[in-house]
Amino acid sequence: MSTSASPALVTVDRDGPIAVVRINRPPLNLLSQDVRQQLGDAFSALRRDDAVRVVVFASGGKNFCAGADMKEFPLRFDPVVAETHWHRAYRMTLNVLTLEKPTIAAIEGACFGGGMELALSCDRRICAQGSKLGLPEINRGIYPGSSGMLLLADLIGRQRAKQIIMDGAPLTPARAAAEGVVDEICPDGDALEVALAMARKLAGQSLAGLSAIKRLIDATFIEQFVARAEAERQAFIACYQTADAREGNQAFFEKREPSWRHR
Repeated sequence: MSTSASPALVTVDRDGPIAVVRINRPPLNLLSQDVRQQLGDAFSALRRDDAVRVVVFASGGKNFCAGADMKEFPLRFDPVVAETHWHRAYRMTLNVLTLEKPTIAAIEGACFGGGMELALSCDRRICAQGSKLGLPEINRGIYPGSSGMLLLADLIGRQRAKQIIMDGAPLTPARAAAEGVVDEICPDGDALEVALAMARKLAGQSLAGLSAIKRLIDATFIEQFVARAEAERQAFIACYQTADAREGNQAFFEKREPSWRHR
């Protein structure tokens, strides 16, 4: 089934008690605002669906998600639009994080920016060996705005997270596994099957027990995540009002190195 009639930018398919979510915006599955809205809706619906016990977030085609749709980037220079975009991203991430069912990201191809943040929101990450991952936002004069900093720091620690985010360079699957960012590496094309095998095993466990484990382990982090929302909102809006954000955007489309003004 799809989460909405037209256009179906996000699809949800069933494999018994397992729901498989995909972004349906080939080839790169970029995160437009409509995609973010539909993803938030999809995970909200999965929360209420008692027939679903495990969710796999799969790659739609050759790529998981290459990040934000940069064509929408200049719209955020308007503070009102930036705030609207932040709210959609926050709702999307929060709905994934607070789903009291196991979530597994099955990563193929590109997994950058907002796509990486979605993968970090999941409980487990399976990564094909030819994939590329990363949070490259600093190269555009901004930072990961869908809570990627908090998610990565919680996963691997503040110092390692700062290094990766400040460098802005892609991570190979091998390095991602060594850093603890991904749980398992598989041959290209096999990420979904590996994730489904893991999902079937989890689906055989008590959902009541799994939900309690997830809720209790994640409780402190979720409290911190919600408590930081206002600061994140303000920082997101302010970031897009800088000269460097405008320069980063222009340099991206002109395919050149940015010339930072540091303000």
